[in-house]
Amino acid sequence: MNLKILTLNEYSLIDFVNLVNKVFEDYTVPVNWNVINFQLDARENSISLEDSFIFFKGEKPVGFIVNSIRRDRARIDAMGVVKEERGTGTASFILEHATNYLKWKGIKKILLEVITKDKRAYRFYEKHGFREKRKLHLLVNKDLKTENIEYRAIKVEPRYVYTLSLNLEISGRTTNWQREPITLLLADGRYNYVKLVHNGKEGYLVWGKNEDKSTYIVDLGTKHNNEWEIFAKIAVDYLVRETNCKIISATSVPENDPLYSALKSAGFTSLIEQSEMYKNIH
Repeated sequence: MNLKILTLNEYSLIDFVNLVNKVFEDYTVPVNWNVINFQLDARENSISLEDSFIFFKGEKPVGFIVNSIRRDRARIDAMGVVKEERGTGTASFILEHATNYLKWKGIKKILLEVITKDKRAYRFYEKHGFREKRKLHLLVNKDLKTENIEYRAIKVEPRYVYTLSLNLEISGRTTNWQREPITLLLADGRYNYVKLVHNGKEGYLVWGKNEDKSTYIVDLGTKHNNEWEIFAKIAVDYLVRETNCKIISATSVPENDPLYSALKSAGFTSLIEQSEMYKNIH
């Protein structure tokens, strides 16, 4: 296929963001990037502009792939083609180009997420050698209530949360890319970081606010295995009192993460199911 290829750092970020928003406008979960929040996402998720690509037919951009890289792992943060190129083989060309490039770069595993109900996208990645690792969920709680629980909440620096999160990872917690300790550290300045103390036991909460004033949990954790559920209820109580929010969400929560069962016990329900997929390339 005769396509011109540029790396993302060779292309206008404004034009790129407009392309992404146009491509994803009819997707199940539309993307609504602007230059500022894309740059924040890039830092937080280790997006590499020099390892991400825009594809052109003549002078017209027809597709893109955005790659995050951490050591010998890569994650496809976003990939898409314009409507008129769907079903033409352009998407396969883009994915194969990126896979070959990442293999040449020394990457051993590629990760991505896809909406499970989007059978066309799911089969597309399966056809290209990706296999499902686990299910992820967008969890939402619209029935918020305060709890009669004594606790202390102390605002802390991201490095405090990073240290606790890293200890959980060392102890066996298998987070997804968006909740890895380094992600929480790199997001410095974007979210609120809180230390929670209950009965002498510590946990942490990372949270943020959307433009519509709804609140979301980025991550929550404690080293005390039997205390995840109580810390989830404490987190909800804290957010309701702190923000007077009417809805709290948590995106892409893995089913095999204690965060999932803790939030479910605190009244969260699954709104959208994703499949985390992987492909070993070395």
